[in-house]
Amino acid sequence: MTIKGQHVSEETKEKFRGTRFKNMTSKYNWEIAQPYIDTEINISSRNRKKKFITLREFKQFIEEDKSIKSIIKTGVSKHLLQFYSILLQGRIKLSKKDFTTEYENGLSLFEIAEKYKISKDHITFLRQLFGEKNKGATFIQRKKTEVPLSQRQKEILFGSLMGDARGDTRYFSSVSFKQGKTQKDYLLWKYKEFENIASKESLKSESSIDFRSEYESCTWKFYTHANTDIERILLLFYGTGKKEINQEILDNLTPLGIAVWYMDDGRTGFCHGKKLKSNKKVYPDCYFCTESFSKESCELIKDWFLEKYDIKTALRKKLLSSGMGYRIQIGYTFIQDFFDLIRPYILPMFQYKIDYESYLGKRKEKESQVVMGELLNCPLGSDFSILDVKEQDKYINNFVLYYQKKGINSLVYQSHNWENNMFSVLNINPENLIRDNYISFSNLGNKFLMSHFPNFWSAKTKGGQSPKEIFNNRQFLSDILRKIVSQGYFPKEDKILNALQRYRGNKQVTGFMPCVAKSIYHKYCKEGDKVLDFCAGYGGRLFGAIACKKVKSYTGIEVNFETYSGLHDLYRTLRLHGEVKKQATILNQDSILGMKQFTDKNFDFCFTSPPYFDAESYSDDIFQSSNQYDLYSEWFEKFLTTAIKEAIRVSKKVGINIANTGGYMIADDLRNWLKREDIDFVEDRLRLPQRGGGKRFEPIFVF
Repeated sequence: MTIKGQHVSEETKEKFRGTRFKNMTSKYNWEIAQPYIDTEINISSRNRKKKFITLREFKQFIEEDKSIKSIIKTGVSKHLLQFYSILLQGRIKLSKKDFTTEYENGLSLFEIAEKYKISKDHITFLRQLFGEKNKGATFIQRKKTEVPLSQRQKEILFGSLMGDARGDTRYFSSVSFKQGKTQKDYLLWKYKEFENIASKESLKSESSIDFRSEYESCTWKFYTHANTDIERILLLFYGTGKKEINQEILDNLTPLGIAVWYMDDGRTGFCHGKKLKSNKKVYPDCYFCTESFSKESCELIKDWFLEKYDIKTALRKKLLSSGMGYRIQIGYTFIQDFFDLIRPYILPMFQYKIDYESYLGKRKEKESQVVMGELLNCPLGSDFSILDVKEQDKYINNFVLYYQKKGINSLVYQSHNWENNMFSVLNINPENLIRDNYISFSNLGNKFLMSHFPNFWSAKTKGGQSPKEIFNNRQFLSDILRKIVSQGYFPKEDKILNALQRYRGNKQVTGFMPCVAKSIYHKYCKEGDKVLDFCAGYGGRLFGAIACKKVKSYTGIEVNFETYSGLHDLYRTLRLHGEVKKQATILNQDSILGMKQFTDKNFDFCFTSPPYFDAESYSDDIFQSSNQYDLYSEWFEKFLTTAIKEAIRVSKKVGINIANTGGYMIADDLRNWLKREDIDFVEDRLRLPQRGGGKRFEPIFVF
């Protein structure tokens, strides 16, 4: 013991410190450290120079009889050493389980520190020691303000996740819902059910392209905000990383959830054709499309239906590209029990799935949009195939008579949603299609575009037939209609039109895609550029120029009067309905003569895709370039290169999209001509889908 004012030597002070250190370390409980002995703690800081060590390394220092002060001198953070010391003395009264519960429930680290009387530095170390990821302010605010799901919302969510809904697998905290445009009302019903936790901005339609058919598809979607109840439910479905079913999910699946699941992924076939042919009782086919689940999950569902509701089901094999899948089929004699179970919860729009009379009403409502009279009763798919050949012919002949009487123009795309298709091109970000060494493909808005050009369906490729010729051929149209009906589809306009373009491998004339044109203008134009198109064609480049913010004005030259009229119709539509104020001038003239009226360098960018000699026939009039020249060499010299020379004269920059086709190596010949003429050029590329899958590239010469 020292007396106040008494001089104490350094040796004595060191002994006192050593005694104090031994007393403190004798209280260390190393069992506390054992679960976290090698856990690394690292508080990142730009200015931090002190190093952090693990509990194992700290223990080694202590076993070497080193004091806290001497450890600090080695460069270790004193705050971390203080934390380890307090922790090992058992002075932190907060278990990992309690910390996780508090943190996951939305308490901030500061609030946890205050509640359990832990310093701010130490609570941060404790979070890392327990292996908890840092929760940001957004998470904490969400936990404090989020609304828990109601029991009804949970039941609908379980049913939706059994069907079409998908969880956000990055964070497992929100759910997305998506339906095709024909099920828009169903999606809006779900949105209303989850409106208090749904993102209002996420409710929208979305167009995409099927690259096999090059047709647009439209879907409606929305997603929920992050939510704790959703996190817990998603963990049940995606606990293994892939959506699968377990007993706890099925225990939460109520009749309401089953009804939602059936509205999402249930199918009912009432065997309408068999009912018409037979007086015997015909049971419908009733099944869930569960082929995305594993066989084990399907077996579990099958057993659950029997145990829970005494409804027998069976697994039916479904061959998939990835292997064998399985569907849950309700046993024939248990279908009525199943329908009775879900009937109170089935929405009116889906009554056709559980009631034959509603099915007939839905069928007639759907079919009456297309045909009248006898055609309403045409069986589809296997029901059609079992008919007598004469009965089949009767239906097909009636279809042929009906559609040929209306004419091919009745098939041309006229969507009630055409404004969305127009604005999808006007609003798309052109940089989405621009890659390092090519321009990507998009067919968005193409059907809206072609609805302005009825003569497009009369154009044909060399040696081929136009869609109009195929349509007017009774036998060809019969083949198309028979195939559609046999595949189980009603022969509506869009299906017939698609089949006409691909009949027996017939290659169809294509128009330039408006979104691709917009991206090309965006890449090669400056703000306020005036553009020229000396072969305006079916309006893709006109539409793209109107949609591109960099383009000030568009001038198009088109020799065919019908196409010229279609260009004016398109421009009128864009002005009236798209509220487009941009100037467009369209001339009905020969390309070369039309350009001769312009002064030198009158335009900033001339971009076109000229005819490929006689590879495509747009009309029979003598003004078509392929009809003016019998030989390819004449066409190349007197039309193509002459037009390009004029384009170079009237425009500061020129872009030509042309490719080799058939026996004509047009792109190669143009490349060689540019080199001979000593014209500096670069080659960009346009990526296009290829029939049968894959992709191909066409050059774009820019000079």
